[in-house]
Amino acid sequence: MYSDEEKRQLMDDLVEMETFKADVGDEGKILQEDLKRFFENGLGDREDLIFRIELYFYAFKLFCRKTVTINQNQFTIFLNDSLLDWNLIKLVMDDLTDFELEIEAVKEDKDVLINLNFTYHF
Repeated sequence: MYSDEEKRQLMDDLVEMETFKADVGDEGKILQEDLKRFFENGLGDREDLIFRIELYFYAFKLFCRKTVTINQNQFTIFLNDSLLDWNLIKLVMDDLTDFELEIEAVKEDKDVLINLNFTYHF
């Protein structure tokens, strides 16, 4: 069983996750469609997409340690953390349904950090 403090923390986390979902609205789906147009037809501005990707992930408190990269049919998020909250990733993946996610652990200096690689297959 959970202690009262653990129950309170779980409820706080649940409320926070629902708030995240409300905060991003349709931006994830819109971003996905814009990324697909960019990958398929080269339509759109790369720098604008990078900025929007970073803002989208910031809404989920997933902070980048480096600028997002976009190459061919994928983009990479360089997280500034070694821990990954799967519930937050699940919320992101609910929006970016047409992308395949690969989670990569990398060693930088003395830290092990996480990269998220999203690939669009078309």
